[in-house]
Amino acid sequence: MRRSTLVVGLGVAAVVVGGAVSASAAPAAAPAATAATQSTVLRYDIAFRPFQENFVDVGTPGPGIGDMLVFQDRILDHGRQVGVQGGACTITALLAGGHFQTHCVGTVSLHAGQIAFQGLVTDAPDKHLAVVGGTGRYRDAGGELSVLELGNDVGTLTVRLTVHSGR
Repeated sequence: MRRSTLVVGLGVAAVVVGGAVSASAAPAAAPAATAATQSTVLRYDIAFRPFQENFVDVGTPGPGIGDMLVFQDRILDHGRQVGVQGGACTITALLAGGHFQTHCVGTVSLHAGQIAFQGLVTDAPDKHLAVVGGTGRYRDAGGELSVLELGNDVGTLTVRLTVHSGR
């Protein structure tokens, strides 16, 4: 189906080291270090585990505050499994029309390492979460992870990583 792609760009970013935020009128001086910034975009297909196998109903029947979605999905490149994503989303609010908001924490595990993500999303098909770290090749990663649910338990995963080396 969808091929994973790697888009790499190199730039220079100034990183403030040891600086403090001051409320005074005088600007605070802070030493700066230069670090290389590498951007990478990963794109994969996802085979989702069916919703009913993920839903943990802890109260009255149906989605409610505190209920969870515990997921373990297959990450695919041209139909071949290259990793998994797993995590949990806790329902934090019930929205109009039977929809809900969740706080999600999860990890994408690929051959080169893991990418940790979290964020506040709804049950809409398009979800955007923060990349909060990683391991291996993704050790110094930040950025954004997007999931688009296409129906029939399939979707796409796009991870826009920014890796700062030389920290």
